[in-house]
Amino acid sequence: MKRFMSVALIVAVVAVLSGDSAKSAPKPSPVPIRWQLDIETSHPKTINVTLPGHSRPQLFWFIRYTITNETGQDVIFVPDFVLYTDTGQIIPAGQRVPTAVFKAIKKLYNEPLLKDMTGITGKILQGEDKAKEGLAIWRDYDPKAGQFDIFIGGLSGETEEIRLPKPIDVVELDSRGNTKTVRKNRTVITKTLNLAYSVPGEAAFRHLAKPKLLRKEWVMR
Repeated sequence: MKRFMSVALIVAVVAVLSGDSAKSAPKPSPVPIRWQLDIETSHPKTINVTLPGHSRPQLFWFIRYTITNETGQDVIFVPDFVLYTDTGQIIPAGQRVPTAVFKAIKKLYNEPLLKDMTGITGKILQGEDKAKEGLAIWRDYDPKAGQFDIFIGGLSGETEEIRLPKPIDVVELDSRGNTKTVRKNRTVITKTLNLAYSVPGEAAFRHLAKPKLLRKEWVMR
């Protein structure tokens, strides 16, 4: 059964992993205990794109990344890039991002092998020569935000089951793509890469901003 994490479940997991509960929150193993893909990322950058049917350009954020498999086995990679702002906004990569934005970035770098989220999903073969290059793109976020975190999932097979603060109803997709509501009191979290950035400057000059990396660490999410 194919599933996705709803906003309600994300909020519930954040509640478990923040505040006083963070002291007892699960921590990833300091050394990989399951398969783990290697990733190299660029710093977040911006691009203005005038979309079809619009007269004014819109601002989007993106990072380029390279995925390499040195695990000793072929691994299925399902990218999961989510941006969280310090004002509480949650933006999955690709959400409300037209294909025209990916095409504009690909043209900018003149890189024919660059793949979007759909194109890079699938088997990553072993070896540096089989590495794949991808793009994660977000629409512009809350102008009041001064910091944001990018969580990158799909890189590790390390998981742990946790109990939620209280049961919640979440929406899941079955194998046919139909939705159904399920009540959960537990969920599985996965070893995830966290990149935290601060963004200097005024919102009006967001297109010129150069985010500063505050920390890079593995977390369970």
